[in-house]
Amino acid sequence: MPKPERHVLVCLNLRPPDNPKGSCAAKGSEAVFDALKAMVKQRGLDDRVIVNRTNCLKHCSRGITVAVYPDNVWYGGVRMEDLEEIFQAHLEEGRPVERLFMPDIPWE
Repeated sequence: MPKPERHVLVCLNLRPPDNPKGSCAAKGSEAVFDALKAMVKQRGLDDRVIVNRTNCLKHCSRGITVAVYPDNVWYGGVRMEDLEEIFQAHLEEGRPVERLFMPDIPWE
């Protein structure tokens, strides 16, 4: 298997419900991870794209957070209905989805 072209990280961090930072897991990131991983496999990109779960990516307040490397593209507020666009535009065609870019916010 050749070296993958892209590595997708999906935050699955879970904090208590009363935590002011929130958490991506509470916003449904497990389903986003599962769906994106299945899309990559079903559509034959599993030799070019790796999808991994990760703990906190520091932007759970904007979650669900998804990062794509080596492009260094960070998406915030990703929902299930965004996955088709991310998959087709970014993972297949190499065009990041600007409307989902993480705003330029502090890294806390």
